Amino acid sequence: MNWLNRNLLAFLFLLVLSCNTNEGDLLPEIDPGLDLTEPIALNEEFLLDPVKMRINNMANGNYRGLAHGRFFIDISGPESAYCHPDVQYFPNGFRGYKYWMVFTPYFGKVGTDFYAKRYENPTVVVSNDAINWIEPVGIQNPIQLTPSFKESFLEKKGELIQGFWSDVDWLYRNGQFELYYRGSCINADALKRRGAKTANNRSKLKENAQRTIVRQTSTDGINWSPLEVAFTSNPPHSPKNSHVLSPAFVEVNKDIYSYEVTFNNNKDRIKSDAHTLVIQRKSGNGLDFSNFTSSKVINFFNKPWLELDTDNAVWHLNANYDQGYYFLVLSVGNVKKYTSDLLYLAYSKDGINFIVDPKPVISYLAYRSAIFLKQTDSKFMDFGMVIGTKDGNFNYAEIRVDKDRIKDAFN
Repeated sequence: MNWLNRNLLAFLFLLVLSCNTNEGDLLPEIDPGLDLTEPIALNEEFLLDPVKMRINNMANGNYRGLAHGRFFIDISGPESAYCHPDVQYFPNGFRGYKYWMVFTPYFGKVGTDFYAKRYENPTVVVSNDAINWIEPVGIQNPIQLTPSFKESFLEKKGELIQGFWSDVDWLYRNGQFELYYRGSCINADALKRRGAKTANNRSKLKENAQRTIVRQTSTDGINWSPLEVAFTSNPPHSPKNSHVLSPAFVEVNKDIYSYEVTFNNNKDRIKSDAHTLVIQRKSGNGLDFSNFTSSKVINFFNKPWLELDTDNAVWHLNANYDQGYYFLVLSVGNVKKYTSDLLYLAYSKDGINFIVDPKPVISYLAYRSAIFLKQTDSKFMDFGMVIGTKDGNFNYAEIRVDKDRIKDAFN
């Protein structure tokens, strides 16, 4: 072997080593945290006890261009199949409805087996009482159809190939809905074909990523723009193949902040025994978010779930910002089993340091749920909640938060 070949091999080895080291060094920023005495409970009971919601909808697990009857499931009846809710509330109505909700069919009648992920597609429904929901006139649900076999790639050996969507969340700002959701094991070329022909997509879709967070927009909630990529599970956006679980988005002073759950694979360096971490990113335009090294780890002053099981950690979440306060609805469980059972409400003044209400909202079958402000005055904030459970049901409830309790907690 001549000196040129030896030097070339040495250079390639160092290049590979450098790339691997850089990926392993992807660590978020860590805030020193709060110095508080004890958490303060925000709510003692529901203003409105949970009521089972009914959604008139047909789940569609067909690929594009197909309409096989076996891949349509009616989820309108008593055996529902609802997951991943998020709600926008319009007190005076929007196109005739006060409540607009996005969700994905899953659990319940759809099930949780391999084929269930074919139905986990973003779906929009509306209501005027938060209990009975229908599709708005003119919409073509789901907003994004199931990725086909050819559009998908294998995640783990021994599994069948099937990409899927999940974890929907949305905002309404500047006169339009901004819908975000997660694509898993969908190849970059497929996302390019489905997406907008923009420099943003060309830049972020140069290679496959196990997870891709995408955004679509709509001024009427009916007609949706082609998807755009926000960030992926590839460096520098995220550590390689990060799960990027349950991303949730809030607007604060015209900036967009996202919260997501990621597995804690650097416990020794982050100095946390938690099995998962909640990460905050920031964006000025809703598409270009902080890379992982510029994101921030959320601090929870208290973790009441650990008193029940030391393997408990945050699995999914939903976020809200209003009246100068941040709120997270946390579904918590044994994440080693990829699940949750408990639902907690956490609150913050700065969006980084959170106190968790010690009393869970519910303590059985809890999954990703949603919170949204309905009304407020000088003393109270009244929220609507959609409580999601692993039997495929949504239940609507209302809670009241005492502003003075939040102020006392941080003083």
